[in-house]
Amino acid sequence: MSRVFLTIMMMLVSTIAANAQVFTSRVDSSMEKIVGQPFTLGEVGAVIVDNGKEIKVLHAMPVDMRPKAYKDIDVKDGDVVLMCNGKRLKTLKELEEAYNATAVAADFKLGVKRGEERMIVAFVKADPKDLPKMQMNVSTTEGSMPGGGNVRRMVIGGAGQDIAPLMGLGIIVGKKDDVFKIVGVMQNAAKGADFKVDDIVESLNGEKIKSTQQLSELYEKLTVGAKLEFKYKREGKPMQASLTKPEAPQGRVMMRSNQ
Repeated sequence: MSRVFLTIMMMLVSTIAANAQVFTSRVDSSMEKIVGQPFTLGEVGAVIVDNGKEIKVLHAMPVDMRPKAYKDIDVKDGDVVLMCNGKRLKTLKELEEAYNATAVAADFKLGVKRGEERMIVAFVKADPKDLPKMQMNVSTTEGSMPGGGNVRRMVIGGAGQDIAPLMGLGIIVGKKDDVFKIVGVMQNAAKGADFKVDDIVESLNGEKIKSTQQLSELYEKLTVGAKLEFKYKREGKPMQASLTKPEAPQGRVMMRSNQ
């Protein structure tokens, strides 16, 4: 059996500042899986999943990016969620239903396990209108990791957001004003990649960009070292970039951009 790799691209949109902050994380692990749709707790930006064995916090927004009232809430990546409002959880759906049934301004309590430690995490449920509007997209492409296997990408972001994070290159392409613009560039973007925010990406390897999903799939299916030919525009001027696909960074990567 070939190894199965999981790549998760998560975009969390914070409304703390006037301009949204976009964060993209990438997590690789072999033989990992997600059953059904993830659930998010907007107060702490926590993405909670069922991996077939347990209900687990896959990712929690960094403390310094949470609303002030939720900075001290002790939720961390990897926490296993055992209980909710005093009831043992069997499914992720039960957690979602309990959250939805909790009144705004009422306490919401989670029983979590972190290593050998067990604890109760409690916070006041926020008014949904005061939280970022979140949406999820999950897609799978084939043979995108070294050695083959599947890649599952999960993008979580504000309603109406439509992005393609190109890991390794260190850029995020988003649909904006009916064109596909670069909306984020990492400081350690790939060498030789002359990309700037608001550049309009038109094609990759001769294929016209029609959607962020299509761009993601075109990029993911190429192996490390493959030729990349981008055509794009900067302030109306035609540009072209020729480079090879770099290896995506290991571990967790964060990107920030103002939109």
